[in-house]
Amino acid sequence: MSATYYQLPLDLEGILERKRLPRCSAQDSIAQHLYLLLTTYFGESRFEPEFGCQVWEQDFEAMTTMRWKDQVQQSIDQSIREFEPRLARPRVQVAVMDFELKNVSQRIRRRLEVTITAVLHRTHEPFDFQASLFIAPLSVD
Repeated sequence: MSATYYQLPLDLEGILERKRLPRCSAQDSIAQHLYLLLTTYFGESRFEPEFGCQVWEQDFEAMTTMRWKDQVQQSIDQSIREFEPRLARPRVQVAVMDFELKNVSQRIRRRLEVTITAVLHRTHEPFDFQASLFIAPLSVD
C-alpha cells in the first residue's frame, strides 16, 4: 500500500510548526482506527454521527446476557464494515470477563475483550486486532 498513514494522536503543535508528522504502516493505521471506533460513542463525531459503536450506549446495562454481547458484537461488525474499507471479511468476537484489580481494595470489574480478524482489502494479507476495555464504567486498559 503506497498511501501515507499518520500515527495517532496527531501532533497538532507539530503541524503548526510545519514539522514532519510521524507515520505508520497500513496495519498500524487500521488498528488505530479500529481502536478509535471502539472508544467512540454514536453522535460524538459532529461530521459523522454514525461513527462509533454501541459499547457506550450499553455501558451500564446488564452485561451478563448473551443478548447484550450479541448486540455489541453486531454493532462493532457493522461499524467496521461501514467505516473501515481497508478490511475485507472482518470477523468480530466479543467476550466479557471478570477482572480483579489488585491494589484497589480487591475490586472486580468487567472487561470487554474484542478480537477482530480480517484480511487487508488490497493485498489479502491477514490482519488481527485485539483490544480490552473495562466496562461499567467504560475505561481503557
